[in-house]
Amino acid sequence: MRRRVLLGSLLATSALAQAGWPARSVEVVVPYAAGGPTDRYAREFTPRLSELWGQQAVVANKPGGATAIGTAAVAHAAPDGHTLLLASFGIVTNPLMLRNLPYDPAALAPLCRFALGGAVLYLHPSVPARTLPELVAWARANPGALRFGSSGMGSSPHISAELFAWATGVEMLHTPYRGSAPALTDLLAGHVNALFDSVTTMRFARDGRLRAMAISQPERNAQAPEVPTMAEQGLPQVLARTFYGFFCPAAVPAALRERIADDLRGVAAGQAIQRAIGDDGLEAMAETPAEFAAFLSEQHAFWSRVIRERNLSL
Repeated sequence: MRRRVLLGSLLATSALAQAGWPARSVEVVVPYAAGGPTDRYAREFTPRLSELWGQQAVVANKPGGATAIGTAAVAHAAPDGHTLLLASFGIVTNPLMLRNLPYDPAALAPLCRFALGGAVLYLHPSVPARTLPELVAWARANPGALRFGSSGMGSSPHISAELFAWATGVEMLHTPYRGSAPALTDLLAGHVNALFDSVTTMRFARDGRLRAMAISQPERNAQAPEVPTMAEQGLPQVLARTFYGFFCPAAVPAALRERIADDLRGVAAGQAIQRAIGDDGLEAMAETPAEFAAFLSEQHAFWSRVIRERNLSL
């Protein structure tokens, strides 16, 4: 009898929370500085969510700690549905790399993944390689000559470079930057000579300032059909893809989580969001929480092996 009363009380509380939500503005935490792709996508979603919910959805940039600061803020937030997280690759790698993670990964629940895409391996033209086999041969003959830049320790470009080195057995030097823009600037200047970056950087390859070697996704990209895949050049294991998706505190009542996820999926399926994602050379989607959770589990299993083999930590 006591269990039935308790269950009824929990269901009633959940229903009330959902009915009165949102009672105030909804904060979408972006664990990166303003201006990057995660921030841009947040600002594509928030005006549409504001219109849908009748309350302001606002972006809160909370960078630092390899995204752990902003992520922890959401993991520790009140479980009332008024604080969401828009996360990317670091949500998978931080629990594997950070020794003192300031939050419990189980305190976050996936809601909706809306974008997925591979990265292009770009080289400075000073590197005398036109194919991946030539690049691997050159790097093996010149230990330490392959100098990768990245947007930061533990970022998708960093881990992609580590995967490439692990798969090929080449020696590489890694230089982390505070974001993708300064890394790209130094690649163009020749201070580093390799970088995994988005398809949007193809403009520099098309004008001859960079060389696009391969893309780390199963099929060629419609925005850059001239770039072969890693698999086409003998490296199918270099399948490094970034993604973007929403999370909330796991303690948010299940019914409210489901409603928020449904609303996010509806916005993600809209033409404006789909077009913005496609223009970036990414695959647009609107996944359910279960589909997103399955993807995260696969990613965790894959990257845990790479990180362990490369002995990576933050």
